[in-house]
Amino acid sequence: MSGLSKTEILIPGSPASLPAESGAILRILGRNTFWLWLDLGALRIGTMLAGLFLIRYFGPANFGIYSTALAAGWMGNCLVDLGLTRYAARAVAASAEETRPILALSIFTTAISVALEILLLLLALRSGYWQTACLAAGFVLCNFEGTASLCSSILTAELRSRAILPGSVLSAAGLISLTVAVIYMHLSVLAMLVALCVKSLLVVTLRLWQLRVDWPERTDFLSNVLMRTVRNAFPYFWYNVTQVGYGKVALVCFGLVATKEQVGWFAAAFVLSDVIPQWSYASSGALLPVWTRLFENGRWEEMIRLRQRLLDILLFASIPVWISLSFFAPEICALLGPRYVPSAPVLRIVACRSVLAVLDGFLGHGFLVSVNRLKERQTALTVSFLLLAALSTLLGYCWGAEGVAIALFISDAVLISQYLRITSKIGMPIEWPAVVPGILAGAIMVATALVLPQGAQPLLKLLVIVLVYAAGLALLSKNRLLDAGRTLQECIR
Repeated sequence: MSGLSKTEILIPGSPASLPAESGAILRILGRNTFWLWLDLGALRIGTMLAGLFLIRYFGPANFGIYSTALAAGWMGNCLVDLGLTRYAARAVAASAEETRPILALSIFTTAISVALEILLLLLALRSGYWQTACLAAGFVLCNFEGTASLCSSILTAELRSRAILPGSVLSAAGLISLTVAVIYMHLSVLAMLVALCVKSLLVVTLRLWQLRVDWPERTDFLSNVLMRTVRNAFPYFWYNVTQVGYGKVALVCFGLVATKEQVGWFAAAFVLSDVIPQWSYASSGALLPVWTRLFENGRWEEMIRLRQRLLDILLFASIPVWISLSFFAPEICALLGPRYVPSAPVLRIVACRSVLAVLDGFLGHGFLVSVNRLKERQTALTVSFLLLAALSTLLGYCWGAEGVAIALFISDAVLISQYLRITSKIGMPIEWPAVVPGILAGAIMVATALVLPQGAQPLLKLLVIVLVYAAGLALLSKNRLLDAGRTLQECIR
């Protein structure tokens, strides 16, 4: 435990205390996770269904342009963000006084960058560069989305996750309505991106209004105050670039060596594989302020016990999702239309993100940030970021979309292995008692899927193999399964 010196804490202030009873902490975690699940999970179901229709409408080529514009926009937003979103997630949880300076700097940088991006959009339209205009619109859209995400981080750090829901409902309803309008009116990719910019501006406005109590004063916009906030957030800058860019760099690099159709095939598979990780990110986001408070108050043993209980749940739940996505990849991709048949083998590979991406959010964004191991996680992300960029370009050029999927699997595995080394180094190693029974139950699940009749209904086959997995898990690890159930019960109570 010597690696957890309080002298290394970057953020001053006295954090809010948590109840002494573990059950009370789990209830706080469960309440905040519930609202974040509605934000990142339940509402995403509606937007995902709208996205499926949008993917079918655009086709692989146009969807490749659309996805590239969003990926480039998010990577551009990482530079404008200055690390504020990641800094706010921990800084506000540790000291509420940091809220106003963070908001002031975010508003300042957003206003300047959006003005420049709109100018680029107008110049591209005037010159007739359609794809450049799409990229510029993607920059504006992701800039607004990034500011909204920062506001969400502040609300979550203040344990006000429920307040995120109105903006999420507005965002989901707007996306669904715009998707219907674009398909019905046969509009272009650029029209969709511009309309999404307007929708995101409304969401940002709503979330800033929700933070009106913390609205910055005139003195918060002084140059010395802004520069102080920049210096405080700077350790999070490259960390934010690598974390956000990690999910986008594969698409951007692949776009340099592949056709728009191939980019669309990979993007479609990636979107499908990202549904479950989005649900897990809600847990990580809710865990960060809770773990931060436990760490700042020296309650490290409780952190470790809580981490183990939640890790068992994540493993038991994510393994069957991985297997199901991989096994039913052809049927899932068929929902997108015949032009996306080449996405099926890609989805079989990237389905592993149902486990690896979940662990990334849980161990990386949740645990390592809360124990103030930002530099170590930043180094791990940098290594995997550069590895993914190189492999995506090389393997994408050699083997197309499947090559990029392999590159993503390799870099994810390297990232998780680095997290395990870091946690061991700081005296908080991960224990994996749930892995062996989970893998064995998963193997039984795979064997059952292979012996079922080929002509059986996919939904019926899915139900059967999930039940087989649950039965196998109950036989192989009954006690840990019961403990996981009790943990969920305490979170929900």
